[in-house]
This record gives sequence, C-alpha cells and structure tokens, in this order.
Amino acid sequence: MADFKATYKLKTNPFRLTPATNPDELVWAGFKDVKEKFEKRIERSIRIPNSTLVLNWGEYGSGKTHAARFFNKKDVLQALAEKAGKAIPYSTVISLPKGKEPIYSIYISIIDKLNIEELRNTFSDIVGDVNTYIDSIGTNLHIQSVLKAIFNSDIQHLDIKKYLYGNMNATELKSLNASGILRSLKDDTDYSSILAGLFSCLTYNKQKYSCVILWIDEFEDIAVLNNANIDKTNNFIREILDNVSNNLLLFLNLTQSALISVEDLGQYVYESVKSRIKERISFDLPNPEVFKEYLRELIGLFREGTDDNPYFPFEENVINSLIIELGNVSLRQFNESLSMLLELSDMDEKCPINTEVFNSYKQEIIWHKE
Repeated sequence: MADFKATYKLKTNPFRLTPATNPDELVWAGFKDVKEKFEKRIERSIRIPNSTLVLNWGEYGSGKTHAARFFNKKDVLQALAEKAGKAIPYSTVISLPKGKEPIYSIYISIIDKLNIEELRNTFSDIVGDVNTYIDSIGTNLHIQSVLKAIFNSDIQHLDIKKYLYGNMNATELKSLNASGILRSLKDDTDYSSILAGLFSCLTYNKQKYSCVILWIDEFEDIAVLNNANIDKTNNFIREILDNVSNNLLLFLNLTQSALISVEDLGQYVYESVKSRIKERISFDLPNPEVFKEYLRELIGLFREGTDDNPYFPFEENVINSLIIELGNVSLRQFNESLSMLLELSDMDEKCPINTEVFNSYKQEIIWHKE
C-alpha cells in the first residue's frame, strides 16, 4: 500500500471521529467568531474577579465538546493568561452525570482530576495566607478543616484523597482527628461546600490560578433525570456560583435538538440558574463558505509539504458536490463523510480524490442521509 503521508500530503486523517489523545492533534480550524467569543470570555475571567455562567448552544455534532477540549489545553490557556498578564486558569471538563446521585458524581469527577501533590507544591509559599483565607470563608469548621488538610503537606496526600473519596474506615478517620476532621463527608451540601471552598482557594488573590473554568458537557442529559435530581442539579449550579462569587467561569454545553428550543429550557433549568446566564454562545450549522474556510484551515494544519490546491487530496468540485449532497448538516456529519471518503480512497489507492472517485463511493459516504 502507498505511503499515506507521501500520497495524500497529510500527517494523519484530519477528520478523525474519536477525540485526539495527543493534545497537539486537538486543533481549531475556521469558526473565528465562535473562537473569539470563547477567548474574550475566558480572558475576561482571567482579568476580572467575577463568576460567570455561559450557555453553549447548538445541535448534536456542532463542536461544543471539541470547544471544551480545545480550551482545556494548557498551551491555549497559557497564551490567554499571558495576554492578560495573569496566572493560568485551573480548567476541567466533566460530563453531566446521568445516575442517581448527580452532585456526588460531579464532585467525584472533579476530585478524580485533583493532583494534591502538585497543588501543595504550587501553593507551598503562600499556604499560610491560604489558611487564613479559609478561616474567612463560611462558618462550617469541618469544611474549613478539610480544605486546610488538602493544602497541608504534613498529611499524606493519599490519605486526604482517600478521605475525599469517602473510602476511609473509622480507624483511619481517627488519624485526621488532630487536624479537626471528625466525620466523613456525607451529603450534597458537603460536596458543594468542598468544591466551592476549593475553587475559592485555588484562585486566592489570582496568585497561582487566575480563575477556575468548569465545563459541564452533555448538559441536555438533565432531561433524563428525575425531578428530585433536576432540583439538586439546579441547586448545585446556583450554590456554586453564589459561593464562589469570584473567579469561577462555568460553561454548560447544551444540545438543542434534545431540548428543542430555548422555550423548553425552563422545565429543566430553573429561573434561579437562567437569571445567572451572562452569555449564550451559539454553534450554528455551517453554511458552504464557513465550511470551506474550516476545511482549508484544517487541511493546512495537517499538511505535510505543500500543494497549490488548499483542499488537496480532494478536488474543490468534490467538496462542492459533497456540500450539495449533504445539505444543511452538522460539522460532525461533514467530517464523517470526508473521513470515510479519505479512508476508502486510501484503501483503494486512489489519489487525487476527484469527481469520479467521489461518485464511486457516494452511496457509502452519505448513507446517513434519508
């Protein structure tokens, strides 16, 4: 078989359908307006002490999850932080849990990603200031003791992680009594309080982290929760925004086809949360010009060598035909078709991909069209 890079002048298939495991392969192409909205919103949170809720709205496959992953990349956040002249944000992406205990699941998703050793190293020179600050937030002595223990290097980092997970037995718990931790974490109020306190500490004076960015993906899954858990999820969002009054940027990714329209949102997202939404970022279906610009940039990012045709290995008339055949569809559907067209051409050693090649595979690559 011919060498893919040499034949198609591409480092790899740019239209991969599974998320890139290598952050370097996670790129942004086209859609400058959407990218700029995220950059401005993140930069504002880096600069200004203010907590914000943003709703990202679009059809399935329109790029919301990709945006969360791209803007969770360390180098992307570092560049925005440097532009603002502040510390990097602390960013994490989770999916809305569908189970019986959504707040516990959100809490665990965030604790899973918490590197306590790294955190202690980062804050070692200001741990005294952070402890004083912890005394000033809230009146719950137990929560304050847990927060101090997270930053206290005298306590084994695995012990505190075990405690946060709720995996300590009574004997092990006694070893934390001297640090003021006398009981286990037990309910949603505890979990929300720990997360709110942790986020506030991470962004103390914007010294080590300028803000916390939390992306909740697949938020439309709130529609499958029972009423009690819809209540809990709304209460959690309201409380976390109120209790981290500074430096929290919360993005909710919502697929509109699941909830049909903004009007239907009220039954799942309560007024107390909706009133806190500062901005809606819309992921619209791409028109032909937008899609072709995206395609030129994407292929350029994966280009191996040079070519006069910015769409190579595809001929432009193939792209035009595909747009007509697919009609008004999501970016994901375009990517699926191009990925399959590229893979089939590679298997049969056909290059460049012209109208004849396109027509021979047309039934296979637009199978999803009714």
